[in-house]
Amino acid sequence: MNKIYIYTNETYREKNWYKIGETSRLVDDRIKEQDTTSNPEPLLKVGEFVSILSDTEIHKILLSMGFLKTRDDANREWFKGFNSTDEVISVINEIISKSGEDTRPTYEPRFYQYVVKEMFLDKLNIIKNDKYIDFALELAPRFGKTIWSIDLIKSLYDDYGYRVCVLPTYFLSSLTSFKKEFNQFNGYSEEMVYITTDDDIDAVIKENYGKKMIIIESSLHMNNHNDKLKSIIDLPSEDKVCFMDEADFGTHREKSQDFIRDIGAKLNVYMTGTAIEKVTNPLENLGDNVIRWSYTDMLLVKSGEHPLQKYLV
Repeated sequence: MNKIYIYTNETYREKNWYKIGETSRLVDDRIKEQDTTSNPEPLLKVGEFVSILSDTEIHKILLSMGFLKTRDDANREWFKGFNSTDEVISVINEIISKSGEDTRPTYEPRFYQYVVKEMFLDKLNIIKNDKYIDFALELAPRFGKTIWSIDLIKSLYDDYGYRVCVLPTYFLSSLTSFKKEFNQFNGYSEEMVYITTDDDIDAVIKENYGKKMIIIESSLHMNNHNDKLKSIIDLPSEDKVCFMDEADFGTHREKSQDFIRDIGAKLNVYMTGTAIEKVTNPLENLGDNVIRWSYTDMLLVKSGEHPLQKYLV
C-alpha cells in the first residue's frame, strides 16, 4: 500500500493549489522535511490516505478529470482547479473508491449517533404509511450529522424503498461537506450515486433508478428548479426523501417551502444545530417528529453518565 498525502500553504490555499505526493515513511515526517527545504511558507497538512495507487497514477487521473498542474518548476506535484480544501479531499477519496481496492475507512457510529438513528427509525416505523412526513432534528455541534445522515439515507434506501434523495439547502458549503464525507467512507458509493445539478440528471436517473440511491444536491437559491429538477419532480412521491442541513438558514421562508413542496418528497428531514422553532414553524406534517440531542447529552455520554447508556450498552 502507498501513503498518499496532500498539503498546501496559506498563499496557495487561497488559490486552491494543493500538492499530492507519496511517501514510504510517516506522512508528518515527510511533510516536515519538505517544510524546511523547498517551500517559502509553513506547510499545512490537508489529508493522508492509503491506496494501491501511486501518486503518479493519481496525477494521471486528476489530469484526465480536468484538473491542471501548476507551479512550473521542480514541484510538479502541485495541482489547481479545486474549489476548496473539502473538494480536493473528496476527489482523492473518489479516485481511491474506484481503484482495484477500496481502502477508505468504514464508518462506525458512536453511541449517540446509534441512539438518535434508532429514535428516528422508531418514529418512522409508526408513521411510514402516512402520505407525507416531516422530521425536525436539533443535533448538537460535533454530533457528526453529515456522515450520520449519509448512513441514514442508505438505510432508507435499503430498508424503506426510497430511491432518490434531494439535498435542498441555503447554506451551500454544506453540500461540499456532504460530498466530502460521502466519498470519505467506504460502503456508500457502491449503493448510492451523488450528482450535482450540473450533471445530466436524466441520464443518471435512466442508468441508476431502482439500482442505486440517487443523491442530488440542490440550491434553494435556484430560480428555475422546476425545469432543472423536472425528472426528479415527476418521480413518485413515495420514492423521494429530502434532507435539509443547516435548516435554520432559510428553509422556513415561503419561497423555500414552495421549492421543497414542488419536489414532492414523501419524507422531509430538517436538520439544525440551533433555532429549531424557526425550522418547525411552517411544517405541516411534523406531528411529534422532533428529535433533540443537546450538548449536555453529548457531555453526559462522554462522561459515561447518560441515562440511556445504562440500557443500550
